[in-house]
Amino acid sequence: MNSRLANWIASHPKALMDYKIQGKLPRMLRPESPLISLLESIHPRDRQRIRGIRLSPELGYQTGQQFHNAEQLYRWLKPQAEMIEGEPFPAEAFRIKRFSKRLTLADLKDNCAKWLD
Repeated sequence: MNSRLANWIASHPKALMDYKIQGKLPRMLRPESPLISLLESIHPRDRQRIRGIRLSPELGYQTGQQFHNAEQLYRWLKPQAEMIEGEPFPAEAFRIKRFSKRLTLADLKDNCAKWLD
């Protein structure tokens, strides 16, 4: 058990009860989506240079939120490498769960104000 998980259990009564009664720890989940996979394939330096990205259903998210650069978008989509089950993060609420299309750089480029030079 790491410190994040211990803090979660200590501050959430249901998680504490499950741990004390059943010895059950909350599951750790990896945030995943086709857009996260695409952004992970781009070097972080290049993610800084892709500007003005607007999310849309074509990218798998039901929102029109705009981000300054792709790195900011990536951090919003995946705040941690692993999230505790039940831990809220904004991107998950907007993700289209059935969206499974494999995204390409062209899909991302269509939703950007400024692309790589």
